[in-house]
Amino acid sequence: MGNEREERFCRAGDVVLRTIVGEPFLIVLHAGESKMFSLNGMGLWFWRQLERPAGKRALLEAMLAEYEVGEAEAAAEIDRFLAYLEEKGLAVRARKGEEVTA
Repeated sequence: MGNEREERFCRAGDVVLRTIVGEPFLIVLHAGESKMFSLNGMGLWFWRQLERPAGKRALLEAMLAEYEVGEAEAAAEIDRFLAYLEEKGLAVRARKGEEVTA
């Protein structure tokens, strides 16, 4: 079903999800550096989707099945959020054949 050459994304290995006072946060565990990112409902959904490496097509199909959103809007949101996660070092691109563990 998916394109063999499609890039897949997964969680960065040094990031954990923690709930603090009922709110979800991603915590970066770099040595000597501490960062926290709060997640809204959609951010938490994305984080859960990236438990295993996933391509944009799989994310799009999952989002369309779970939310009442148009395909173009969903695709734009996926691109935006993946770019944000990569920029912040919270997600990485998995190499072909690589199963990245979080």
